[in-house]
Amino acid sequence: MPIISLQVSDGLLERFESVRKSSGFSSKSEALREAIANFIQTYETFENLEGYRIMTVSLVYPFKDVIINQLSEIYSQYHKIIKNISDWRIANKKIELLLLVGEFGLIKDLKIMLSEVKDVIYSIHEVIID
Repeated sequence: MPIISLQVSDGLLERFESVRKSSGFSSKSEALREAIANFIQTYETFENLEGYRIMTVSLVYPFKDVIINQLSEIYSQYHKIIKNISDWRIANKKIELLLLVGEFGLIKDLKIMLSEVKDVIYSIHEVIID
């Protein structure tokens, strides 16, 4: 089995170790293998979605004009599917939560645009309504 190397902050490692131990994983490797499998399943499933969807996007990025301007331009291109944006500034970071409603093809295109903005960390999740 190949070995991979990973660098994380001390705080993230402490949180990981706490969750790993309380979840019953006997080693970091075991927990990371499961996390990698879940990551693959999530993103492979995401790539195969289609039709009308409701999704949320969470973003965290440094509070910099260049990033804010890039995101504003992207948001204006996708204003038809962006139904709400909530944002907070905490220290030198900006946190945003977007509500997206529309055809999955447009949502996927927006996700691709967000992934190209340097220093932006984001996650996207489908909202399922029965």
